[in-house]
Amino acid sequence: MNRRPITVAQTLRARRRAFGATGWRTAPTTVDYTQFTDAELQQARSEVLEALGGENATDEDAARADQIAGEIERRNTVTEATNERRRRLANTTVVERWRPEGGQPQRRGQQRDDPAPPSNPIIPADWRDQLAAGAEAYRERGMTGAAEVLRLPDATDLRALVTTVTLPGQPQRLPGIVHPPDQVLKVADLLDQQTATSGSVEWVIETSTAPPAAEVAEGSAKPEAAMTFTVASAALATIAVWIPLTRQSAEDNAQLTGYIQGRLSFAVEKRIDTQVLNGNGTAPNMRGILNTVGIQEQDTTDGMLISIRKAITKTQVSGYNPSGVVMHPVDWEAVELTQDSTSGMFLFTKDPASLAAPRVWGLPVVPTVGIAAGTALVGAFKEGATLWRKPGVRILMSDSHVDNFIKNILVLLAETRAQLAVYAPAAFIKVYDVP
Repeated sequence: MNRRPITVAQTLRARRRAFGATGWRTAPTTVDYTQFTDAELQQARSEVLEALGGENATDEDAARADQIAGEIERRNTVTEATNERRRRLANTTVVERWRPEGGQPQRRGQQRDDPAPPSNPIIPADWRDQLAAGAEAYRERGMTGAAEVLRLPDATDLRALVTTVTLPGQPQRLPGIVHPPDQVLKVADLLDQQTATSGSVEWVIETSTAPPAAEVAEGSAKPEAAMTFTVASAALATIAVWIPLTRQSAEDNAQLTGYIQGRLSFAVEKRIDTQVLNGNGTAPNMRGILNTVGIQEQDTTDGMLISIRKAITKTQVSGYNPSGVVMHPVDWEAVELTQDSTSGMFLFTKDPASLAAPRVWGLPVVPTVGIAAGTALVGAFKEGATLWRKPGVRILMSDSHVDNFIKNILVLLAETRAQLAVYAPAAFIKVYDVP
């Protein structure tokens, strides 16, 4: 707000407007300060401030102070907005189209008579100078009406075509990560699983069959039983897999780190499932059930379905209660699709929708590619073997591998230690194709 010298007349007029003719102490509290000039409003402000600073200040003085302050703030807002408009207007210029051949300006409402553009339009090199000269002439005419003072042969020649190449779009990233299908891991679940407390396990096997008890005549000798035992042992096998990743990726993408941990854990469990069936026993491999000496066999001369039933009988005759069947998915498909040659009806089931869970001859079936096609395994899994583990799958992370520390590379490791102990080989029957 600009300050100018205040005359005595202006002071008196301001007092009369603000406080009335009877004096400011008895004046009404409501005054229209919007009618005051800036000088009068400044004078009223000073007098009210002086009154509020004295010992005899009243509520009326405070009310007038609020009114004057509100009016000053309103005027300041209007002044600031006006000054902003002036600054914007001062920095704004009018951009007009120009005609390089110097044609007359087109008046509003005038019909255009544009010549046809040349077949090979060429933009003049001095088009900027023509634009500047035309703009000056337009201003001299008072900037009235409409005029086309620059005509370029082909205005699109001055523009760059925006395409998906010059400005590629942002691809849409779908949530999660698509991974290969997981193998069904259920073979190990058929077994008894225990926690090992040492680096190796050993077990005692009865290797001879005791003679059966017999009836004895009076005075005759009773039969004597004889038993022999063999101690078997095996060290825990370490099953592990690792992958390198940068420290930045581990810190910045928790989802990726968790995904990798899950995939590595699954890889370890998948290898255990394979070793339980097919391990050859050569260190550091486990010895799987199919490679254990003493398991029984049953050929598939009568077909897979009938051969599995005969294997169940062999298990029961050996004194064990069979608890499951492991088959290749192709063999399981052949069993389920067995049909009567005359009626074409499925022999395995009359209602395919009723097969909620794979079962054959009352036993649960584990279809898995971990066993070879044409081979099946029937057994009393929990009675005949135990899977010893120490501990479960562990996830470890370190940067101490070679020069990873100075390269910010981490190694993510998944591992476990396990060993299969087959106590009763006769509890398992291998069903196989006859060559």
